[in-house]
Amino acid sequence: MVRVEILRGVGVVSVVFAGLVLLLAKPVIAQTSSVDFTVSGGSTIRGWTCSVGGSAEMTAGGAAAVPGFAAGVQTVTLRVPVNDFECPEEEMLEHLLEALRADEFDEITFRLESYEVSGRGAQATGSLTILDTTQTVTLPISLSPSGAGVEIEGELRLDMTTYGVEPPVVMLGLLRVRPQIRIEFEGLLDSS
Repeated sequence: MVRVEILRGVGVVSVVFAGLVLLLAKPVIAQTSSVDFTVSGGSTIRGWTCSVGGSAEMTAGGAAAVPGFAAGVQTVTLRVPVNDFECPEEEMLEHLLEALRADEFDEITFRLESYEVSGRGAQATGSLTILDTTQTVTLPISLSPSGAGVEIEGELRLDMTTYGVEPPVVMLGLLRVRPQIRIEFEGLLDSS
């Protein structure tokens, strides 16, 4: 009889302890930060560069530590709003929005699937979606802890035709945009 009482007492203590842990546990919250993107490439006549403000949504914890994130990173999603691009010339912007079919696809996304820590950064692997095509890409990201968070910087080179993007051709074919582009991004992520 004493034994039953002890076990019953342990059960009550366990339930109370579990309840306290649930009440005191810090919820996992995704934090969104601003990220600046620059897309550049070339053509038969000249180079071009356009820029856009995007976002990074990140949830910390659950994986290998990286600079500025001791608990690691669970998820990251980079988002680029296609209709917010800015180009030095209006005609260039029109051609970019037409090539990206902005009326059908309003966003370009990258979703982190895994990463390997290397020095002051990481090799990030994830799915990049442009138009209705999603492919796995790996890119180096540098991470620099800062007073307000972690500065991120990265670059990716790709062939836009692998995502179904038709490079613009203008002036009766005299100007042809080359399919290879470079995407650069930088921003400050909150590490709290």
